[in-house]
Amino acid sequence: MTKKPTTKELKGGLQQLTYEFNMLNSLAYILAFNGNAQGVIHNALLESFLIHARTLIDFFYDEDPYSDDVIAAHFLAKEKWESIRPEKSQLLGDVVTNANKYLAHITYTRLQGKIKWPYMKIANQIEAIKNIFWEHLPKEFSVI
Repeated sequence: MTKKPTTKELKGGLQQLTYEFNMLNSLAYILAFNGNAQGVIHNALLESFLIHARTLIDFFYDEDPYSDDVIAAHFLAKEKWESIRPEKSQLLGDVVTNANKYLAHITYTRLQGKIKWPYMKIANQIEAIKNIFWEHLPKEFSVI
């Protein structure tokens, strides 16, 4: 988005953000505690979890967003957001890299074998960042 997003667009973005959090947390729980799924079903759940995790990490940390991406810096001044958000952890950096290598691209890295994904740890780290974001969100968005 080359122009500043409108309040209506920002509110719509927050609704999308809420959906992403709900999906991430639901999938983390299913994968961590209902590990009976195997094969295609397990892979579909894992891939969905990774896409939602990567989407949220990009929302909070992406330095080079697409022009129509909704990002945290649209809601809080970029400098303020960068000063209050936690530094991207190694785990969250690895999620983005490995989601790209094992999911979004066909790579030789896939030949190295499967990764043990710490679903709840990933979801909890993203949740902590979300809480900081939500805490500092301008009042006009607090009812969403």
